Amino acid sequence: MRVLLAFTFLLIPQFAFPHKASAAVIASDDFNRADGGVGASWTAISDGGMSIASRQVTGTAGVLTGDIWAAGSFTSDQYSAVQVTSTQLTGGQWIGAAVRVQNGGLNGYVGLYYRNNGSPVLELFKRSGGNWAQLGGAYSSGPLAAGTQLEVAAVGNTISFMENGVQRIGVSDGSFTGGAPGVMAYGNATADNWSGGNAGFQASYRSTNAQGVQYYNVISANDGYGPQTLRVLSPANPAAGVAHNFLIVLPVEAGLGSNYGDGLATLQSLDAQDQYNLTIIEPTFAINPWCANNPNDPQLQYETFMTHELVPWIKQNLATTGHEQIWRSGFSKSGLGGQDLMLKHADLFTLAATWDFPADMSAYNGLGSDPAANYGTDVNYQANYRLTTAFVDARKGPFLTNNRIWIGGYSLYQTDVFDYGAILTSEGIAHSTETPQYMAHRWDSGWLPVAMAALYQDSNNLH
Repeated sequence: MRVLLAFTFLLIPQFAFPHKASAAVIASDDFNRADGGVGASWTAISDGGMSIASRQVTGTAGVLTGDIWAAGSFTSDQYSAVQVTSTQLTGGQWIGAAVRVQNGGLNGYVGLYYRNNGSPVLELFKRSGGNWAQLGGAYSSGPLAAGTQLEVAAVGNTISFMENGVQRIGVSDGSFTGGAPGVMAYGNATADNWSGGNAGFQASYRSTNAQGVQYYNVISANDGYGPQTLRVLSPANPAAGVAHNFLIVLPVEAGLGSNYGDGLATLQSLDAQDQYNLTIIEPTFAINPWCANNPNDPQLQYETFMTHELVPWIKQNLATTGHEQIWRSGFSKSGLGGQDLMLKHADLFTLAATWDFPADMSAYNGLGSDPAANYGTDVNYQANYRLTTAFVDARKGPFLTNNRIWIGGYSLYQTDVFDYGAILTSEGIAHSTETPQYMAHRWDSGWLPVAMAALYQDSNNLH
């Protein structure tokens, strides 16, 4: 374990949107004033405060120093960012941004740029009672250019350390809430242009693979328990005359699990992104997602994540015309969850194609602990998510004229899909039910081409 005091160390491309859709910067300091103390807006940590020299903030040789922004109040979801200066690190120096700093600086999270014996790295630490524990692995950054921004964000129980908006280290840790953002240094390392404030949903670009799929790191208080991955596939050669739209693929497994195939990869193999001029988006979740809000766990608010964070981000950052429809596809648990989202948020989602899903599930734990972990309680499931006639009837208004729902298939849930189709029919809801045919309970079993053709036809009919 590294001792971060006077001892020897032992040890966000095309779309980079690193900042907060839900929160503005509420504090900043460019340090452009006379040499001396950092001023009344700051409170020194118990180890000692930093100072201003040559219009930059600097630590003190041989010791740990730091300051916490004291001129405002913050939620637990917060960020802190500093810029690297042209003064290179020497000796055992490091400079870092800190969040949720409290107890005189003895508690908090610090993302630091450390010299590391001439091979500079970025590292993320938790300081608890004055003791330091590294979170995640080190990122080999090499010497950073002046002006490089280093940012730490704590959103829910997700802690993310970014370089110029690109996440380098991300972990799940809920040790601290509250506190305030700040800046820390070991030795007389320097930094400039600090900013901090309340944080929210973030999607930071990470990379693009050889197949053209873009990967983003997502931090969200609603899609919690560590940073999640968001994949985006844009059309490279869209079919002429086809309007650009969005397709959200709702996964059936946690993370990037592929025991039931890979939805985005299956669509790419069909060239759906070009044939239908679609930007295809697939989020990930910490647990198997039923697209519900869990009343017992503030980190598992998947319905809110989809509707209040992901969809606005898609519209803001991926639109080419501003008139795109939002389609969705899913099966099994994401079929049931997809129907819930469609009926409850008809203003956000245009079309839905769902296949082989447990529409008849009568209790929140009707299929065991998997749905129970997402719904939280049976009261929540019965009131907000169970696909009963009463549930559908209360939300049928936007679906009585245009066909916006496709359901079909069977493997495990033929009766469920048939029963749900009967409810839609009895309520006068326009929809399509695919002729039943057996296909394996997977993304790549053959139902997606049929579903995509139906979505495209329904889309054209809406126009």
